[in-house]
Amino acid sequence: MTGEPLAVSADVEEVLGRDLTPDEQKRVDSILVKASELFRIASGQQFTPGETTNRLKVTGNAVALLQRPVTEVVSVTTDSTTGQTLAFDLFQQELTIPQACAGDFVRVTYRHGGEVPDLVRLTVAGVPAQVFTTSKSAAAGVTQRSETKGPFTTQETYAAWALGAAPRLSPDDLAIAQSFRRARYGAILTGYDRPRQDC
Repeated sequence: MTGEPLAVSADVEEVLGRDLTPDEQKRVDSILVKASELFRIASGQQFTPGETTNRLKVTGNAVALLQRPVTEVVSVTTDSTTGQTLAFDLFQQELTIPQACAGDFVRVTYRHGGEVPDLVRLTVAGVPAQVFTTSKSAAAGVTQRSETKGPFTTQETYAAWALGAAPRLSPDDLAIAQSFRRARYGAILTGYDRPRQDC
């Protein structure tokens, strides 16, 4: 699912509220690449323009395409070596195939993606921002730190996911990514579409 990064260095500066330092500028691109792929894996979405071929099981007489938004359906064929072309009708993410029966498998090639949503862009940009602002103690792998000065004691506890200052998605980032995930299969309402008579 590798593609172009879902955010750029300017987005990281927007999240930080300042310009990147020379050292941060050297590291930011590689961190954004990793953060983007982690977000894609968790979300099941590519977001940027691409083309996908899926083998999908028909429910009713329709299938649900996994990537969104769908910009073009290139081909729909039977699941066989001959690959007979099938007629179809696309509505949002749902592809109605009048010649298909429930339980059939079809192969669909389609194009998808477009402008990266702001929520995705800023969430991914937040990963390098978190890396660059992680305390030295957490970056060194310390889980807790306490300091006493006179009558005052300061104690800090660092989240496990922040230790080592490695590029990773926080629990909140994962929740955002998973909100974009689409169920692979499920009941599809086909409205007034009439299934094939010989099913």
